[in-house]
Amino acid sequence: MAKELLYKVAYDEAVRARSEQQAVIESFRTRAGLLFSAAAIATSFLGAQALRDGRLSLSSWLALLCFVAVASSSLAVLWPRKWEGVTDPREVIETYIEAPEVAPIGELQRDLSIYIYDSYEENRDGLRQLAGLLQVGSALLTLEIAFWMISIAVAY
Repeated sequence: MAKELLYKVAYDEAVRARSEQQAVIESFRTRAGLLFSAAAIATSFLGAQALRDGRLSLSSWLALLCFVAVASSSLAVLWPRKWEGVTDPREVIETYIEAPEVAPIGELQRDLSIYIYDSYEENRDGLRQLAGLLQVGSALLTLEIAFWMISIAVAY
């Protein structure tokens, strides 16, 4: 009986870790949307000022290039991905419930804990990629604004 309680703790921790991971994914997607919006607003307002005379300077081209790169990195984060983590209920039913011998709850919780944590580990690389894309996008937004400011200064 004590072993079943310990498996329950492991299962609860695996579920918690996976839930937190899902929250991080949603947070990254929200940040990517905000990053894209900020880049679009910066391009709209600063670009309008920099291009008032209708000429594109080198810094204007660089700002536009940065905008395209920010948009691309944001959209890469927002693009739907297949994340690991869904347990097939049919497999659980067939393996643990409808098997010739019903598995004890502790065994089910143990195996699900391992499976969920393996999914968590498998998603880690994808999360690192999303974090990297957001960092690059943020740096490019800073460059974009700097290039627009240079374009405005040169235009006056």
